[in-house]
Amino acid sequence: MRWWWLWWLGAGLVVFNWSLAYVPGTETDIWWHLAAGQRFWQHGLELTDPYSFTEAGHPWIRIDWLFQVLLYPIFQHGGLPGLILVRSACMLGGAGLVAFMLRRRAPAERWLLVLLVASIWSCSVALRPAMLSFFFTAWWVALLEFGRLNQRRALWLLPPLMCLWFNLHVASLAGILLLGLYAVGHTGERMRARQPVDWIWWQVLAVSFLVTFVNPQGWKTVYYPLHFMFTRSPWRDFIVEVQPPQWGTPGAWQARLLLGLSLVGAGRALSRQEMTPLLVTLVTGYFMNSSVRHQYQLCAALVPWAALSLAGPLSRLTVVAAILLASQALASTLVLRLPLSGLVRRESFSLRLATLAAQGPAGLRVFVDMNTAGYFLYHFDGRQKVFIDSRTDQVYMQPDLLLEHQQIWTGAEQALQLLDRYQVQAVVNNRLASEGSPLWQKLRQSGQWECVCSDLTGELYVRRELAGLFHEPPPPAYQRDFEAAFPLEAAGRIYEAEASWQASLKDYPQFALAHQWLGKLWTAQGKRAQARRALARAEAYHAGTPGLNEDWQRIGITWPRWLRACFLPFWAI
Repeated sequence: MRWWWLWWLGAGLVVFNWSLAYVPGTETDIWWHLAAGQRFWQHGLELTDPYSFTEAGHPWIRIDWLFQVLLYPIFQHGGLPGLILVRSACMLGGAGLVAFMLRRRAPAERWLLVLLVASIWSCSVALRPAMLSFFFTAWWVALLEFGRLNQRRALWLLPPLMCLWFNLHVASLAGILLLGLYAVGHTGERMRARQPVDWIWWQVLAVSFLVTFVNPQGWKTVYYPLHFMFTRSPWRDFIVEVQPPQWGTPGAWQARLLLGLSLVGAGRALSRQEMTPLLVTLVTGYFMNSSVRHQYQLCAALVPWAALSLAGPLSRLTVVAAILLASQALASTLVLRLPLSGLVRRESFSLRLATLAAQGPAGLRVFVDMNTAGYFLYHFDGRQKVFIDSRTDQVYMQPDLLLEHQQIWTGAEQALQLLDRYQVQAVVNNRLASEGSPLWQKLRQSGQWECVCSDLTGELYVRRELAGLFHEPPPPAYQRDFEAAFPLEAAGRIYEAEASWQASLKDYPQFALAHQWLGKLWTAQGKRAQARRALARAEAYHAGTPGLNEDWQRIGITWPRWLRACFLPFWAI
């Protein structure tokens, strides 16, 4: 018993390491959140769109506004490492609350469930308002459990918590759902036992819902997520996180394991005439299987019931499962060695392109992929305008606008006509996102566009009459070393090409493309172990790098991506 603190120290280190190891290298939405926070501190809270030319002056539903306001000063003083530390703190805080809920369980059970929930969280998108909901959901469930265990006064902490949470992340309405399920379950249990109903649950539910209207836009902000959830928005087909999770989705197998444990625990509770566990498990499980976003958001709600399933013969299995989960978490950190400062540079979008476009004439109309546009919004600071970005129907209510974006981005027949109709003056080609699109060939052949900057991430095209206003900056050292390797390889100077790619990685250790090409080179030389290590690092740093599946097949590994992901940390050794 005197060594209990070692359990918590070890769990904390694992969770912290895991949260750093799984930060994706392609997160872009954080940048428009930072842009919005920057605008707040400069101009106050803006309720109309300052960033696009297609919806200029259109009302902007400011969900998550408080998150943006608070996060920008952290980024201003701590950069991206500061944001990552905030995310890690949210995960550690949430994991601590999960451990607190399980304080009366055996250490092995606590280990398993804390690590299981942390592994689901760590697989979610990295730097978004959702990272705060990890902590708030765990806090919310802990208070609900206090209330369920006859400590009713704790329930009155829920309304002020909801007021804060709703202004930080609109998905906090999931808390209203959970509170409603607890209220229904408690009422049903009381009525079945012929006992008087404790109305405090319904009182707290009513007050918690009413305080959600305490926000800058009142009912509009409350209406937005409900409208998005229950109507057929065209945006739903383009947002991966609102799609049902597949087995290959990060965190899917952990979430389904947790759901299975919760169902077993709810069944045991039902034998004691407790309806709440089964009700919460069934409804929560439905939402978790309907949306990737809900999978991450609601998993903490299953912890109390999953713990009920781990008594008896299953207790020994928890020790083995906890050891395996902890081993992978630590291996992910030790092997991948993801330095905080390395996240500032990303090969999925380019500081050079964004900076050059920002320095163009004021009011420049820029077309860029909506998934990448957030990065450009931050660097433009409202000076230049974009066609569309990933704020979805918070701003962009025209149903045709999304379709026209896709027609341009995929190089459809009418792409150039649409660029002319909207008077677009610059187009950014994100190579990793638009591989194979005929748009870029059309731009080159039209005679109306000129490429003024090109690097590994993409190209910047501008109208020919504006080309003289842009001057391409020199490429970074890692790009020069990377590109210098290809003529060396073509000339048969294999060892020099290898050295050039290695030099690129010294300057940029997270450069997935350099790892991938080293893997190709070593595959051709029959160095299978080295090739596997390089490809594992390439996939760990950028899972969407084109051609990775084919590269894996060349070394005899035909596993699906979700199964490879379990072994990447160990292969990368």
